[in-house]
Amino acid sequence: MMMSTPDPSTANRQAPPDVFTVLLVVATLLMAMGVAWMVLVNMEHSSFDSTPGGAMKLVDLR
Repeated sequence: MMMSTPDPSTANRQAPPDVFTVLLVVATLLMAMGVAWMVLVNMEHSSFDSTPGGAMKLVDLR
């Protein structure tokens, strides 16, 4: 018995992204925006007197 070869036009066709892939991308983008927002808020919160805050500013002050 010989196996038939697959049609090359259908073998290279890609499926559209399913709903779970779209949800994963949306959740990743929302989490990245939330992390960036928290970093900016914490940098603003860590400013001391007139010196600008930073990621390690509160650690250095203690």
